[in-house]
Amino acid sequence: MKENKEFFEELYRSEYENIKRYVRRMVTDGNGIEDIVQETFVEAYRKISYLRIHPNIPGWLRVTAKNKIMKWEEKQKKYNLDPGYILQNTESGGRGCSVDEFKMAEAYCTVRKILSDEELDILRCYYEYGYTSQEMAARLGITETCFKVRILRMKQKIKNSLQLPLFVCAGHLILEILRFLGD
Repeated sequence: MKENKEFFEELYRSEYENIKRYVRRMVTDGNGIEDIVQETFVEAYRKISYLRIHPNIPGWLRVTAKNKIMKWEEKQKKYNLDPGYILQNTESGGRGCSVDEFKMAEAYCTVRKILSDEELDILRCYYEYGYTSQEMAARLGITETCFKVRILRMKQKIKNSLQLPLFVCAGHLILEILRFLGD
């Protein structure tokens, strides 16, 4: 057992950065990268006896990481709302998704254009999944105050992005009114 522990610790030290770089090439979410790397090494620990005799341990780790990435991406797809599906189910007599879910999907589609995937993930964890600001700060490795400032900046970014189309719309309306009055 002690030999397995030492073997794993050496494996972790020698391959951690390589696996992290490998995962980073395919995943952009910082939290997702760390989760996938850790899950890869958890799997390696579970199979430590097998790995001790494996002819290509770095290759095994990469294949395992790739499988973890595919599972992670599949999980992410489940969390992303498909507005077409929601609209279809809303129109079909109320079975499936509610109008509120459709509005939520529409809001996410709008916000997704404004925020990065990482920012969207932070907002979803905080507002949708109910993490506290203290839990989110710990997850991100920052202070609670920094986290609250980050949330305020994201809200301001959304607000500013939504105001511009409103001003453009109002500008067109004013031009139409002026044209009408000018005739």
